[in-house]
Amino acid sequence: MPVTALHAAMSGIAAAHQRVNTVSHNIANLQTEDFKPLKTTQESQTAGGVTTRTEQAEAPEEVSIAEQFVEANLASVQAKASAQIMRVEDELTGT
Repeated sequence: MPVTALHAAMSGIAAAHQRVNTVSHNIANLQTEDFKPLKTTQESQTAGGVTTRTEQAEAPEEVSIAEQFVEANLASVQAKASAQIMRVEDELTGT
């Protein structure tokens, strides 16, 4: 089954949501002793859309608040772009 623009946009919004959850978790726990931060990666799918994977660091490491805020901003841009794709798809198909 081919991936529609709507499905690709929905996967983009879901990926952005997961990235924000990861950032929230890392910031909330950054002062926890021996904290192992989470990292979310996303991968483009050949048929369209993205998949995400969240993993915990193997060892405790320092969390950069600046890097977390940049990640949150990038996720926000991704969500807005995906929402725009959904709006355009809706306009084009009239659904």
